[in-house]
Amino acid sequence: MAGTLAKKEFGISGREMDQQSVDNGALEQLQSSSPHFSSAAERRLVRKIDFTILPIMLVAYMMAFLDKQTLSHAALMGVRKDLHLIGNQYSWTSGIFYFGYLFFSYPASLLMIKFPLGKFLAVNFILWAIVLACHATTKNFATMMVARFLLGCTEASLSPGFTLITSLWYRTSEQPLRAGIWFCGNSLSLIFGNLIAVGILQIKNSLKAWQWLFIIFGLATFLWGTLMLFRLPDSPTDAKFLTEEERVIAIERMKANQTGYKNSQIDRRQIVEAFTDIKTWLLAALILACNIPNGGFTTFSGLVLQGFGFDTFHTLLLGLPGGFIVFVFVLLGGIVSSRVPNSRCLVMVGMIMISILGSALVYAGTSTATRYAGLLLMGVYSASMPVSLAMISSNVGGFTKKTTVSAIYFIMYCTGNIVGPQLFFAREAPKYQSGFMAIIICLVICVIVGLALLFYLRWENGRRDKKSVGAVATGNEEKYGGATQRELMDTTDLKNVEFRYVY
Repeated sequence: MAGTLAKKEFGISGREMDQQSVDNGALEQLQSSSPHFSSAAERRLVRKIDFTILPIMLVAYMMAFLDKQTLSHAALMGVRKDLHLIGNQYSWTSGIFYFGYLFFSYPASLLMIKFPLGKFLAVNFILWAIVLACHATTKNFATMMVARFLLGCTEASLSPGFTLITSLWYRTSEQPLRAGIWFCGNSLSLIFGNLIAVGILQIKNSLKAWQWLFIIFGLATFLWGTLMLFRLPDSPTDAKFLTEEERVIAIERMKANQTGYKNSQIDRRQIVEAFTDIKTWLLAALILACNIPNGGFTTFSGLVLQGFGFDTFHTLLLGLPGGFIVFVFVLLGGIVSSRVPNSRCLVMVGMIMISILGSALVYAGTSTATRYAGLLLMGVYSASMPVSLAMISSNVGGFTKKTTVSAIYFIMYCTGNIVGPQLFFAREAPKYQSGFMAIIICLVICVIVGLALLFYLRWENGRRDKKSVGAVATGNEEKYGGATQRELMDTTDLKNVEFRYVY
């Protein structure tokens, strides 16, 4: 019945709906029909979506972070000596990756509007794999810099793309946990990446261990990208794993989000609104301050741990517990954010405060055990990242605005990761005291901005509540009501007075 509704009443197929951007006229018809479905049917659908889409994104994100980790592992395997890297050149091979990411972030956000989302991400992933494998052929600082820059360009689409996918498939309340699940790929990569690196370290032939590292990870990424090309749907309207009835339910579920639906037209007014919205810049400040530590930590944590006096083999093994700790906190943060209303900002602040403690232990600790414990706790800040991504998917209405805010988010992400490694001076190895002091300062700023975002969103919701009450009291329901007219329209959160923010 629902399949007939979607095809006959709208006169278009699911794929055509997506290609025509689910135009406003079709959406009004969908909303006026308002097909009813049972909670049991919705639960079955959500399970089906979970077991089809989340594993693809989880493994893809794990592969992505494994690929970024290769440079840190390669440093332990002698890449700095083999490529004759001196001074801060190793720091720059990490930083240039984010210049590529920064360069391609906004073009990628526009391409994700214009092209089928799943196909675009899969093709990008395959290109990424090829670039990664080519790292094995680098001979000096210059060639490594080129390879790292191109790798950054190819990765620029992944996190914003997965954030958009999450917003297209899940209700607002469901998004933090789902974002947390695919983001767990980061922590899993810390576990599996170190184990794989230990195995690769045992390979003895004409190629160096770090060359095999890039080749093997590149091949695995290529194979997963090929699978994504055939299995990752572009949107609920063209998902082959859903029945026609399930597609209609999937779209109907999104009404409550009031953040609009995928639109292949670029709306310049929404771009302007994204740049003039206070929320955008609070999030931007939070991400910048959070990723200066990230850039330094991910690039130098292995070298810091090795500086405790361990050889390469034991350094890789001692990196495993950190991945497990982050994995636990990512899942915990996602569960709490999904089940406790308006707890997201507090969850982020709590995670970051744990990292402040860890950073202080590394900075001021005198024993190896104390500094190692601090190094394990430092990575907990990364558990706030999926929650902040869910803040975009839940709090930004309008598809062009959402992609623009995502692009700004990841520009700040790149900027922080470019700056971070530069604060770890080679002359201070292996303690890197200046780097850890900078990390502590940045994480304190994160706490302040996170609390500011919480209070601003609460204030804005209160202001809107008062405005709505005033509108009803004066009988102006048409102006301030009519949410059903725009639940799936491509309307921004600032234009939709019925919209309420989650914090």
